[in-house]
Amino acid sequence: MPKKSTPSFITEFPLKVNSSQESELLSKFEASRQLYNACLSEAMTRMELVRDSETFKIAKKISKTNKKERIEAFSAARQAYRYSDFGLQAYANIVANSSKWIAQKVDSNTQQTIAKRAFMASERVMFGRAKKVRFKVPSRFRSIEGKTNKQGLRWKDNQLIWGSLKLRPFIDESNLVMMHAWSNLSYQVRSLVKEGVKR
Repeated sequence: MPKKSTPSFITEFPLKVNSSQESELLSKFEASRQLYNACLSEAMTRMELVRDSETFKIAKKISKTNKKERIEAFSAARQAYRYSDFGLQAYANIVANSSKWIAQKVDSNTQQTIAKRAFMASERVMFGRAKKVRFKVPSRFRSIEGKTNKQGLRWKDNQLIWGSLKLRPFIDESNLVMMHAWSNLSYQVRSLVKEGVKR
């Protein structure tokens, strides 16, 4: 049964922060960026191992008319090197816990969404939709997404909560788009954009 979809839209709200909150946010973004780059490197390593494997080469030779056999062969190649969204999420958890600093700054749910983002970037190369991946420098890592609105990065009581941070949005009442979004705000606010911060 297909997933039910509901009408949705995206609006950005700048956040009100003081200097210590801004410093903590920047630390969280930096920890997230380092985790993303580590996951992307691992994803590309696993992807290359899959593409170089004999199982993968055999799978490519299977006729496209024999879909089931072809899918199973490609799946076996990926499983052999743990090249999967779940496999990379497990790797992200290991990296975060090994560094400790990342685990302190980035909750496990957000770690998983970062790993998923890295995996999807590698898959674009795998399927020929991109020529290469881009590792993120600080100026190019601009957003972080949570996984659910129950823990980690989430929206609750008209504020963004992430760990010890509780940040109120800046509302421009003359901005009709912003006011429309504010009046229709649901609990599906899960992402944080680095540039949307105001003191």
